[in-house]
Amino acid sequence: MKQSLFTATLDNGITLLGEHLPDLESVAVAFHAPAGAVHDPAGQSGLATLAGELCLRGAGDRTSREIVESLEHAGVQWSQGVSATHASFSGAMVARRLPEAMPIYADLLQRPRLPDGEFENARQMVLQNLAGTEDDPAHRTLLALRRLHLPAPWGRPTEGVSADVEALALDDVRHFVTEHLRPPGVIVAVAGRIAWDDFVSRVEREFAGWEPGPGHPVTAGPRGPHVGHVPHDAQQTHVALAWTVPPYRDPASYAATAALGILGGGASSRLFTEVRERRGLCYGVSAGYQTHRDFALAVCHAGTTAARAQETLDVILAEIDRLPGSITAAELDRVKARAKSGLVMQQESSAARAGAMARQWYHLGRVQTLAEELAHYDGLTVAGVEAWLADNPPRDLTVVSLGREPLEVRRGLSA
Repeated sequence: MKQSLFTATLDNGITLLGEHLPDLESVAVAFHAPAGAVHDPAGQSGLATLAGELCLRGAGDRTSREIVESLEHAGVQWSQGVSATHASFSGAMVARRLPEAMPIYADLLQRPRLPDGEFENARQMVLQNLAGTEDDPAHRTLLALRRLHLPAPWGRPTEGVSADVEALALDDVRHFVTEHLRPPGVIVAVAGRIAWDDFVSRVEREFAGWEPGPGHPVTAGPRGPHVGHVPHDAQQTHVALAWTVPPYRDPASYAATAALGILGGGASSRLFTEVRERRGLCYGVSAGYQTHRDFALAVCHAGTTAARAQETLDVILAEIDRLPGSITAAELDRVKARAKSGLVMQQESSAARAGAMARQWYHLGRVQTLAEELAHYDGLTVAGVEAWLADNPPRDLTVVSLGREPLEVRRGLSA
């Protein structure tokens, strides 16, 4: 299938990406600005998330309520979020309504009011979300794992820390927005039934007055210790492990993700079969892949009882060690089929495609075609995955437990 992919760069540094999907009646647009949580100053974790929330509380000539009503009047299924690297505003709609939505997004990015009267409401929304995540033991375990394994500030919780959010002031948010919500590094991706030249002209008109500012590179600091424990008085114990793997921009990432899929990617995986089904050690176990632009990590997680936590950890470690030299063609074929199916189905969603294009541009500096991505998986062989595993054992393993008692890591760890 021949894809119609487009790119353009505006004078102020905004990158535009497009894909024409003529079989769809919808269009989706995603704005990704480099104003993510890695830019939160020390002691102000949650500032980027609070800024993203407050941007929705009035922009341009519209109040908070008018923004929501205008988007919904145009039939826009909208969302906003903050990741480690980006603040994102996106929406999917019937293609003919895109001209109505674009001025609203232009105001959100260029002219947020950041009103004093909405500040406390926005802060309470962030704090309520934090209260929910802080009550989730699995989430707390994975946050602790990332904080130890990743170099600062990449391990910082994106949603923030309650004590830090409580101490933030409106001036902190205004300074953050002024410094970081700028055109350089902004990615605007559109997918669906689009007229590319018209879209480029429209973005140029809407964002012509958005002046560039200085960039804010992030310097990676030290990581934490290799073993950690979070005290939690409950019958449950959660166990999480991480080790470094190639980032998405490295072609070896496909072998790494295939190996992780075999290890813990679904009900046919090694961990699910051995730890949950055969031994009955836990109620949930998985392994997956998380990537940033310059580094990535493999993550395993299991939820179990305190009495069976040590055995759960021991068996997970044994399965990680057993993986090299034991992969079968049937296992790899299942992982490849699942990955390729996901890529093909992504083409049927304008929102999924807009988000995927923006992520690819950030990681690769280009957008891959579907044929290119499928070819990466078609090229995977048992011998190739095995060779990668042999050359790349998890030497920098990090282990975190959450429960009444810390667990013993019964294998050597090296930095």
